[in-house]
Amino acid sequence: MLAAPMKQSRVHTLRRRRDLGGGSFAIEFDGSVPVTGPGQFFMVRTAERWPVQLPRPFSIYERAADGSWGSFLVKPVGPGSRALCDLEAGEGLVVNGPLGLPFPDDIEDPICVAGGVGLAPFLLLAQQAHAAGRPLRLLFGGRTREALSGIDDFASIARVFASTDDGSHGFHGLVTALLEDLLAKGEVEAGETVFCCGPDPMMHAVAALCERVGLRCFLSLETYMACGYGVCNGCTVEVQGERFGDWPYSRTCVEGPVYEACELRAMQRH
Repeated sequence: MLAAPMKQSRVHTLRRRRDLGGGSFAIEFDGSVPVTGPGQFFMVRTAERWPVQLPRPFSIYERAADGSWGSFLVKPVGPGSRALCDLEAGEGLVVNGPLGLPFPDDIEDPICVAGGVGLAPFLLLAQQAHAAGRPLRLLFGGRTREALSGIDDFASIARVFASTDDGSHGFHGLVTALLEDLLAKGEVEAGETVFCCGPDPMMHAVAALCERVGLRCFLSLETYMACGYGVCNGCTVEVQGERFGDWPYSRTCVEGPVYEACELRAMQRH
């Protein structure tokens, strides 16, 4: 795989802020959006009144078929994400991307496992699969029904399997237990491939389960990124495998954010 080239920053205009429930929003913006692979990301900031020094990384959530608008899934948890969610229609935001490497495009029917804002990379993938007549299998886990922010966007285009810790919606239990349940029922079979994005503990658990039951696993890391194009080396992770030669570290923003689980040393320490 080759690293994605650095892209030019562009100023776009907020079209609307769509409430996805659970405290998360789809920040929709007008302006040309390049073709983007599921899992690639953009560095984003407001055009005015940006409260921190550096932009923030967000996976593209939705992209119009003609590239005339796009959106990011944002949950306001810090000053940067709150500033994006405070934008009003017509105000500007600066985006730089697409950056990084996407999920592999040669897997025809992956099982997608998401938690929280880790749902973001999968809407593009679900739309592509729906257009090909091959509905995506999406496993989405959260603490409660309200925490499943964005799940309704997938209802008509994907096969959605939800899990909640409190049993308020779908399967009662963790998303890993849901995956095991689907394996037992034949909805998922050994030898298939999982795409996963979400909180680190969830991804560790998914990777461990996949290794145990014979599923190939790719993870989209939510590592903090400062620059987005490999200059600051602030997003390095320990890696292994021929893709990296003898070098033990990888810049998530360049060689990631998507890695096969077996490439990540942290995933081998469960």
